[in-house]
Amino acid sequence: MVSATQIVEDFDTFGVTLQDAKLIEKCLDLCRAYGVDGEGIAACWISFASNNGYDSLTPEGLDHFEREELTKNKKTSIKKTENFQIYDASTIDEIAGEDDNDLIVAYGGTPTPKQRSKRQLTPDNNIVKRHVGPSRSISAQFSPASMSPSVVTTPSQKYSSRNNAGNTVSSFGEMKKENSKADMRNNLEMRVIPMGGDEILSQVYKYMFEKVRDAADVLDDIITSLADQMITDLNTEEYSQLTSPSNEAVCTVGRICCDSVGRLNFASVLLEGSREISGGSAVPLDLSHLSEFSLFPGQIVAVRGVNTTGNKLVVQELLPGKVLPLPDSPDIIKNATDAVQVVVASGPFTTTDNLLYEPLTDLLSVLKENPPHMLILLGPLLDAAHPLVVENQLAETHEAVVSRCLRIITSTFENSGTEVVLVPSSRDVCCPTVYPTPPYDVGNSLTSVSDPVLLDINGTVVALTATDILFHLGKEEISFPPQGSDRLGRLARHILRQQSMYPLYPPPEGISVDQEQADTNARLPCTPHLLILPSDLRYFVREIEGCVVINPERLAKGVVGGTYARLEIRPATQEKCNVAERVGVHIIKV
Repeated sequence: MVSATQIVEDFDTFGVTLQDAKLIEKCLDLCRAYGVDGEGIAACWISFASNNGYDSLTPEGLDHFEREELTKNKKTSIKKTENFQIYDASTIDEIAGEDDNDLIVAYGGTPTPKQRSKRQLTPDNNIVKRHVGPSRSISAQFSPASMSPSVVTTPSQKYSSRNNAGNTVSSFGEMKKENSKADMRNNLEMRVIPMGGDEILSQVYKYMFEKVRDAADVLDDIITSLADQMITDLNTEEYSQLTSPSNEAVCTVGRICCDSVGRLNFASVLLEGSREISGGSAVPLDLSHLSEFSLFPGQIVAVRGVNTTGNKLVVQELLPGKVLPLPDSPDIIKNATDAVQVVVASGPFTTTDNLLYEPLTDLLSVLKENPPHMLILLGPLLDAAHPLVVENQLAETHEAVVSRCLRIITSTFENSGTEVVLVPSSRDVCCPTVYPTPPYDVGNSLTSVSDPVLLDINGTVVALTATDILFHLGKEEISFPPQGSDRLGRLARHILRQQSMYPLYPPPEGISVDQEQADTNARLPCTPHLLILPSDLRYFVREIEGCVVINPERLAKGVVGGTYARLEIRPATQEKCNVAERVGVHIIKV
């Protein structure tokens, strides 16, 4: 039974404030009538609102939502909603479950992923050659005459009518005034840090060739690695076999998984042990004696409990992972005499009703006047789920659209001193559909890194990913008590405790994870100073386990504008200085 308090919190997670008692009661009626919980109805409303231009929740909007979305799709869409499988327009690719033939049809004959990944997306290989110079505005450069039909180049009325552009909607720490147009490159030193391995992911690798045995070995090694770190916290010298009967409390370790096909619930939690400790066996967990817990599939946990029959482990204590220490190197801004400013924006960069890239245009215009030391753009540059891409309504190739974006970004910051860093996304039409995702092939015009990536910015270690791991974890996580703690902070804490940028296993449909590459390029070697996790969930900035976690949300959300983040990293006043004391963050409406 969904309560009023719970449904208010569920809507707030997606950035929708519910205050009117009539609206709350109406939402509760919809939950009861269609068998959906609060988070499911909230996710379904976000998708509907983005596609139909609703800025806020109104009684008329809910009536329209019920007629068009719930009633018509009761047998199909509602079933997906119950499993948290309905998202907004920017994540359709994660639920479509399209096979290769469907993708070829949707993309209108786009080259295969292998062919696309080898094609260089330099700012000079655009098929449609047009003059780009200082005499043309940024918005004009995004409007080539070759694009058709007219809907592609029709400005978004909903986006243009917004009245909150430039507003700061969330802040953390202190911020000084923005930079001038002076050359700032001498104040910035950046390098890419290898993740779990010795080499940085810098080029396309062969994927879809991973053997089951190799993937299993990687997953088993992860259990062993975290088990060695957590054993001292349980005050024990060794772990016991999972299924060994015992009348006394024993300590063991393993991976959380579900006992059937479907979403994890309190009655279906299994603990799967490693081959070394438990021979790969699994045992059901009885969690009724725990006062609080938060679990998701793929999570490595250590437990203390009693297993009298060998068939069920009654858990008395549970350790949800281990947080690594901060980087050993002193977190001092080495060559800068003043604060370093970084702007972070995540795609999609255009609204779903055209390809004019109006949000990106507005962002570039603002940054051209007040350039940061570094601009980090996380993909997708061209979302495979964009309606105009899905419906094949483009008169030019996908590579041409992306190349134009890259060329305009390059020309905007020419001679400005701003370092532009591109982080790819597996949702991008022009990127391999695999995680970890290799860098965009853009030549030397911009700095292109992999997804995920670990950056050292003047001594401050920053971890980034373009993949919406917060949303994916939120769909699968179970917790007790239901309203017991901050949900968004809890989801981010999982990443730090599991020491991985993508700890969820198995991943949801639409996300292809190469486990061997993920073990090398998605394992955190330390707790970063800053962790940037763009998500469809509500923007936030929090200090968690000594790390400042930032969700800048998306630059475009359906047919309306989103947000981006401006960071200020100040020099450390002493060798050991808490990063939260010298970082300022503003989340800003585009």
